[in-house]
Amino acid sequence: MSGNNRQQRGVCVVALSACMLMCGCGQPEAEPELGISDVRTWKIPAADHFLPAPRGLASDAENNVLVLDDAGRVLVYDSTGSLQRMWSMPDNSIGNPEGICRLQDGRIAVADTHYHRIVIFRDGGEVDEMFGSEGNGPGEFVFPVAIAQAEDGSLYVGEYGDHQRVQKFTAEGDYILEFGQHGTGPGEFQRPSGLDLHGGSVFVVDAFNDRIQVFSLDGEYQRTVQLPEGSAPLEYPYDLRVLSSGQIYVIENKAARLTLLADDGMVIGRFGSPGRDLSQFYQPWDLTVLTDGRILVADTGNHRLVELKP
Repeated sequence: MSGNNRQQRGVCVVALSACMLMCGCGQPEAEPELGISDVRTWKIPAADHFLPAPRGLASDAENNVLVLDDAGRVLVYDSTGSLQRMWSMPDNSIGNPEGICRLQDGRIAVADTHYHRIVIFRDGGEVDEMFGSEGNGPGEFVFPVAIAQAEDGSLYVGEYGDHQRVQKFTAEGDYILEFGQHGTGPGEFQRPSGLDLHGGSVFVVDAFNDRIQVFSLDGEYQRTVQLPEGSAPLEYPYDLRVLSSGQIYVIENKAARLTLLADDGMVIGRFGSPGRDLSQFYQPWDLTVLTDGRILVADTGNHRLVELKP
């Protein structure tokens, strides 16, 4: 190639690149930022000379915050981040629980993942009852990972083992129905790791399928929340919370960010990136939203709870 031809080619490449930048060709749309006015951390107490990491997270109407950590403990904080009490699971020698919620009667329900059961504690930490055992039948579990209670008292439990399903129980733990199976199609799951209830629907994060699916209270598939073209897709969404407005907070484990979606999937804003700084996360597992709008994130890989104030 002659020197003149090389020069002309270089000019053309520069001009084309400039055109692409000006026109937005080949460039992803800028993601809106989630407006956060303050960020602070809550401490996880040490256990046996190591610093545990939070895994499960929930809150109640009084803004008490319930935490599961990988030392096999249940931690209860008040709304300011002050630790009020803690206790250990009945056993954690083969693994730690991941799902937790406050029941309407004040007790605390835990999806005891590796023991394939639901453990229900009194508020002071005493075991009140347990139900479930390992298996694929109705009322049995293989790695239950998420739990939530509906307004009528019924319980929904997500599990990622052999069946990849959500089971529904009465408030007393009696089996009602189930929905889902392993797969990538509508109504199928690959790790239904978090769920929430809103407006007569069950919202489920389908983690390894990178999506949120919505079902009726009886388990009928309704829709998949579709992010608009040009938005970065969800990356391993591990849990979600649906606000009274219908907006959806979702924590993305792989992308290490918090995303706020409209009910139709429009991205309202995003916060966070992989890292160790205060405005970053490392493999976050869970989140909860307090009644005053503050968001708490279980920043698991960084061994901390992060409070975000919108």
